[in-house]
Amino acid sequence: MIKELFLATVLSTSFSVRTPNDNTKPLDYEFSIKAEDKMGKFTYNLKRDWERELGEKYVDDVFKFSHNGYDVFYYGVDYVDKESKDISYITKNFGVQHPIGLKIGVSVKDNDELFSTSFTKKLKKGDLEYFFNLSIKTDLSDNQIFNLKSDIKKWLTKNINVFGLYKHEYYNEKEDFQFKVGLGVKL
Repeated sequence: MIKELFLATVLSTSFSVRTPNDNTKPLDYEFSIKAEDKMGKFTYNLKRDWERELGEKYVDDVFKFSHNGYDVFYYGVDYVDKESKDISYITKNFGVQHPIGLKIGVSVKDNDELFSTSFTKKLKKGDLEYFFNLSIKTDLSDNQIFNLKSDIKKWLTKNINVFGLYKHEYYNEKEDFQFKVGLGVKL
């Protein structure tokens, strides 16, 4: 199992620099490292960002894992601590899933039970690859967590692709979104 875990891992890093909205502040930057496996019985996403925005430094951590060892049942944990957006939570997730990528269950945040559902789909046709994930956790009152992630890749060669990525996270009236276009290299 450990061997399969590391063989399916995608490691990535990115670095960006931009001018700040306030010209009196130093350049904004973001450096991130990530390890993830989005498909299979054990999925995970480990990511750390170091960034400076308008002169303030932040460290953002995301750790999510899910295990589906019994075909239909899954369990997992989501740890999100984004200093830059003032978003921080931990959920413990349990439920059932269908092979088409649909999950329905319960997430526990602090002592609150949330209804949890998600849909994940990966499509591949020729040199095009598309990944989509929508996750909703809610108690229909004070706790609302919505995550949307979509990326598309066009493989130019066996190891090089161009990609577009869109991520949007909503947590109790706080939002974080990203849109990236880039060049990917598979080692």
